[in-house]
Amino acid sequence: MNIVIPIGKRRFYYNRKINCMPAEGSLQYGDIHEDLTPINCLGSLDWGRGVWEYQSFWNWASASGFLADGQTVGLNLGGGFGDLSAATENCLVLNGKVHKLEQVKFGYDGNDYLHPWTFTDSDDRLRLDFKPFKERVAKTNLGIIFSEVHQMLGKYSGTVRTDEGAIIAIDNLTGFAEEHTARW
Repeated sequence: MNIVIPIGKRRFYYNRKINCMPAEGSLQYGDIHEDLTPINCLGSLDWGRGVWEYQSFWNWASASGFLADGQTVGLNLGGGFGDLSAATENCLVLNGKVHKLEQVKFGYDGNDYLHPWTFTDSDDRLRLDFKPFKERVAKTNLGIIFSEVHQMLGKYSGTVRTDEGAIIAIDNLTGFAEEHTARW
């Protein structure tokens, strides 16, 4: 999914998101070792450039994995910055095909990020619950430069409808959802 959206009259944001990329390698943490192979592990890429406003806010959610029948499935959901009437980055990726979604609403409690989140879209194609199991917080405060992100790791469950109208059931798909506020 590639987008370019305007931010005000003279600013822009270009972003490229790729879900469901086969991943291979290994992880080592102390005595714990995990091998990753493309038959059981998928990754995602997020690459963006732009000219942002001094104050920024966004939500982003993403997941890549496998359905019970072995199909690859990915989600990329976002909002909160720029003129989203021009374009959104919201999509379902099923077996390598991108199914475009319109405006997505992030439902969550900004006072308790570990509380379950909900995701719905303006075309009634997306109905997901997200149950966080881990919160990652990154905060930088240098006065005029500030960044705070609450990134939740968790499980997605619900349904999403393809462009052709097929209902895809999502059950405990591991992914993340975040809120980011910045001045830079």
